[in-house]
Amino acid sequence: MTHDLKWSDAPPGEVRDPVGIWIVRAPAGQHLSDGGPPPDWFDERERRRLASIPQPAGREAYVFAHWALRSVLGSSLGCSPRSVGFLRQPCPGCGGAHGRPAIRDPGPDSEALEFSMSHSGDHVAIGVAEATIGIDIESWPTPESVAGYLPFLHPKEQQWLGGRPDDELVRDFARLWTRKEAMAKATGQGMAAIMNRLDLTNQPLGWRVRQLLAPPGYEASFAVPASVHVDVTMHDELPEPMPEPVAMPEPVQV
Repeated sequence: MTHDLKWSDAPPGEVRDPVGIWIVRAPAGQHLSDGGPPPDWFDERERRRLASIPQPAGREAYVFAHWALRSVLGSSLGCSPRSVGFLRQPCPGCGGAHGRPAIRDPGPDSEALEFSMSHSGDHVAIGVAEATIGIDIESWPTPESVAGYLPFLHPKEQQWLGGRPDDELVRDFARLWTRKEAMAKATGQGMAAIMNRLDLTNQPLGWRVRQLLAPPGYEASFAVPASVHVDVTMHDELPEPMPEPVAMPEPVQV
């Protein structure tokens, strides 16, 4: 059963921009067929990426996340999830074809949609809006992982995290990291451009970054332009569940 949650940050009288957020968990027991082909709804870029993932769990998470995105966008566009295709916008830094993802051929009657997707562990977070959006979800790291990343953060962020006990440290680091990833995705610049250059302990100039209600052991955030006052609906189920993988036929004994 779905449990939708609605909230808004718009002051009275302000125009509200609708934002749909999905935070969903991969169903248990749904695995890729060993040695089977990639899903027939994957594009060539996704097939190459899937082939480069060494661990079965990682491949399964990748496949589910990309079906989840198609399920959400197909529902939003009024089309089959299998028909949703993607392209990459130009990078704002170098102009290369590795910027923000966009919908390929959304159709002449479809409203322009912006979207962002992130997955961590067995959870996927997807944001859909009419305005630019970036979203991220992260599981809590270990204290050792946090110690390795701390020197690469903005000095004010390092100071903000300093001196916390381990349980607060991993939670607040994950929370901060999701803010940074959401900003990186919203701007299309990538983490390298903002890692130690942008202090996200406060709201960045020109943007609003909002924390989301996440499952236990996870943190999630999304970012939109500062001019956007959001009217958020959060969902915990996909519009259309992922189809069962195609099983490979048993070899014929001769």
